[in-house]
Amino acid sequence: MKTNYVLLKVLTIVFLNLFFSCKKDDKKEIIPQVQFVEIDGEQYPTVTIGNQTWTATNYKGQGGRPYDIFNSRPEYGNYYSFEELQDIEVPAGWKIPSKEDFIELAKSQGVVFTGQNAVKQDAIKKLVSQTRWLNINGNNKSGFDAYPGGYAIEVNSTPMDGDISEFWTSDTATVSIQEGADLKNHNIKIYQYLENDPSKFNIRFIKKNK
Repeated sequence: MKTNYVLLKVLTIVFLNLFFSCKKDDKKEIIPQVQFVEIDGEQYPTVTIGNQTWTATNYKGQGGRPYDIFNSRPEYGNYYSFEELQDIEVPAGWKIPSKEDFIELAKSQGVVFTGQNAVKQDAIKKLVSQTRWLNINGNNKSGFDAYPGGYAIEVNSTPMDGDISEFWTSDTATVSIQEGADLKNHNIKIYQYLENDPSKFNIRFIKKNK
């Protein structure tokens, strides 16, 4: 009887270990595979957010200018004028995003717009990088990872960075993610491009809908 009891106890322990081991494996987090798109021989990571797929880093291809001669902020990518924007060869199946694309991106994260502006909203942090901002870092829950690259004006001057992300759109406007004056939340504002404006901004690509 004692032998049977010991055997039953051992089998019970083995069964329980196998059961909970299987349950633990079932709960393992599935990490999505990182996808890339090749642009000018460079591999750019992509991220799917809502119904859209974006490049997850700023463009740093031909033309434009880096942050400085040392390229000390590679995460900012390059800065481009409106004229330089026209010369970029967009990869097949992709495009320069419109301002409506950016608005849809923000709305997918719970951002609410009044006209073309979204002011003092915590949800904007989901689009914003976790570092480099002067006062308000984001949480980048969306994976868009907007760094505060700012914008460049003079050819040889350092871009004005730290509190703003500026992106070109395909419809001669720029989308600006800014630190709010209250230093608690960000704002999103859309500006119309003014002809002959020397400012240079960053660029992302979005995949065309099928």
